[in-house]
Amino acid sequence: MKLSMALAREMSLARTQSVTGLLRGTPYGRTLRRVLEGFADIQIADRSLALAAQIFTSVLPVIIAASVISGWDAAENTIRDQFGFDSAALGAGPDATVADPTVAAFGVVGLFVVLIGGTSFARALGRLYQVVWKVPAIGGRDAWRWLAALLTVALAAGVVGQTRQLGRISYIGPPLSLVIELIVWSFVWILVPFLLTKGALNGRLLWTSGILTAIGLCLVHIAGRVVLPRLAANAREQFGPLGLAFTSISWLFVLSLVIVGAAAIVKAFALDETIVGRFLRGRDDDE
Repeated sequence: MKLSMALAREMSLARTQSVTGLLRGTPYGRTLRRVLEGFADIQIADRSLALAAQIFTSVLPVIIAASVISGWDAAENTIRDQFGFDSAALGAGPDATVADPTVAAFGVVGLFVVLIGGTSFARALGRLYQVVWKVPAIGGRDAWRWLAALLTVALAAGVVGQTRQLGRISYIGPPLSLVIELIVWSFVWILVPFLLTKGALNGRLLWTSGILTAIGLCLVHIAGRVVLPRLAANAREQFGPLGLAFTSISWLFVLSLVIVGAAAIVKAFALDETIVGRFLRGRDDDE
């Protein structure tokens, strides 16, 4: 059964419920209520914290392992930009190189092992979409989707980290970097839900969710460039490496809130009885 038709029925059920109270008296009030209920239903804080931990233990090792082959400079920029601290604090820097072919071979094997273990991040995302969109869980036959989602996010984090160098260009550099980041994250958060829901979402839901997630991530990154260096420096001065880890997890928790929250918000608007909901549900809503 098509997802848009299921959404239409869920919307109809929500609309026929008792229309009482401040948030039930108008269509927009009911939408806001669905957003708040959606946050509660998916346990947004718990899922965001779990997703942040998975990013730290799954995506970050993939980036570091890949640096053994591709060179540390790319990983250094990505870690500083996406995880909130300077990699030099961990005893590595741009001069770190692969010592010999044996180390390089170990890096390839290690990268493969890390990739397999790192799919826990994609599985956590898959469980999120399963709860939000009521889609079937991914089985072993479609396990490649977890790996594809992990690689997509890790590669995008690296690309976004590298685009920071464009900020050195006078006048057009910072806006250009922001536009590229918005495009990259939009593509990622359109593709990842498509992979992890096995194409169950229609195009309008996908690109709306992707753009909303990308805008949220860009806004958080803009704020992070102001506050993160100071927070990371203070944490390292007071608590050492443990402070850096705590700051990074807190930073990733905020980013995860955006990812989880965007999915819940789009779901709430897809149930809207106004033109917004009908647009998101697509043509099948009228059939």
